[in-house]
Amino acid sequence: MTSNRFKNLLAAGTLLAAAPIAVLIGASPLVAQEPSVPFLPGNLAVTRSVYANGGNIVAGETNLPPGCGSSSDPCTPAVTSSAYPFVFNNDTVDGSFGVTSKIFIDQMTPFGFTFSSLEVPNSSQAGVTATSNQVVTSFSSKSELALNLSVDGKALTFMGYFAPVSTIDASNSNTPGEVDPTNPIGPAYFRSVAQVDAFGHFQITQTNAFTGDNGRAAILNNTNKTPILYTAGNAGNGGNPQPAGVIAGAGAQILTAETKALVAQDPGFPTPVGSFNITELGDTADKIGK
Repeated sequence: MTSNRFKNLLAAGTLLAAAPIAVLIGASPLVAQEPSVPFLPGNLAVTRSVYANGGNIVAGETNLPPGCGSSSDPCTPAVTSSAYPFVFNNDTVDGSFGVTSKIFIDQMTPFGFTFSSLEVPNSSQAGVTATSNQVVTSFSSKSELALNLSVDGKALTFMGYFAPVSTIDASNSNTPGEVDPTNPIGPAYFRSVAQVDAFGHFQITQTNAFTGDNGRAAILNNTNKTPILYTAGNAGNGGNPQPAGVIAGAGAQILTAETKALVAQDPGFPTPVGSFNITELGDTADKIGK
């Protein structure tokens, strides 16, 4: 079996529709999960998410947003339960409302037949504990899950959150290392970069970047001795002026791809690749986190 076994495998990153296309030409073992059907030449890989009712939101009882209760951040009871689709009416009392959900990578033929479906490690799976490798997206956000091919063609990457399934408002939470005290969301969650090879082996890297907002996409440069991740996203969900960590954690970021388990990782201060403001194009200034 040659290294070109996966040549012409197409990959698209979305919730339910195709996005950027890539070609996977090889495979290198990362952190092994349960064996899965390998991605095959000429097929399409599409990310999707499925909402699951965790039963953790009760109309009139569950206070929103999570961590509320201070004089500057009063609580408001949920207006509906966690039952789909009415759960998202809670955005009328919580402007940051979202619920984390599991991620799947479907392998489809060019004719639309689903050949296989790979579930990304998450808290609903047997044996996955609070410290296990896992990553989720935020339903109904369409900001995450864009798939990108690594520079050497051996892995796909996408972004999500290190949080359990059915977590409320993780997508607008602070990251643990960059806390904005004006963010109305109390709990903090790392943003995560997931990389998967052609045989379904995952490795996940945590980051403190994109605090208060979404990590959007990531690409892995693993052609050198030290694999590097380039990521992009927004930051900030609080008031102005925004803390230095929010500003530094927005836009294009660079970080080292981890080989350690999540529990052993210690992400530091975000490292921006560069700085850009839309005012440089003559446009009206947006919030500094963008």
